[in-house]
Amino acid sequence: MRQSNAIVAILSVLLGAVILWLASDLTHFDEAGVPGEAFWPSAIAWLFIALGLVQAAEVAFAPSLHAGRTVDLHSTPVRIAFLGAAIALAFAVLLTYFGFIVATAVFVPALMLLMGARSPVQITLTTAGVIAVVWVFFVLIFNNELPPPSLFE
Repeated sequence: MRQSNAIVAILSVLLGAVILWLASDLTHFDEAGVPGEAFWPSAIAWLFIALGLVQAAEVAFAPSLHAGRTVDLHSTPVRIAFLGAAIALAFAVLLTYFGFIVATAVFVPALMLLMGARSPVQITLTTAGVIAVVWVFFVLIFNNELPPPSLFE
């Protein structure tokens, strides 16, 4: 467990550093003090770094805390987490090529099915509600456009 924790700590710090590097060309705040496009990626990157350092400190200063414990990467909860990550990755790809509405219309039902929802009415209404609420807020209230499909341009 100690070796796994050390690897996760190193990967967390490295991931945070990569995110900071990728966001380095973006603006953190505009002239009015409003957070720019680098604000949230940088905040998440610093959280990755901080949590990685906390985990590294645990490995260094409390080595016996998890001694003898193992990690079962084939258990059902871990498989569900991996499947959820795959669904999120598929959403990102769909968002790029097919736009927000199509990607969300696939993502929300897939995630609901993964979490155990089985009612077609509940899944359909939730999907339509999520798309409608996001569309109303971003398009009508914030006067922003949702990601368009790049496949059809």
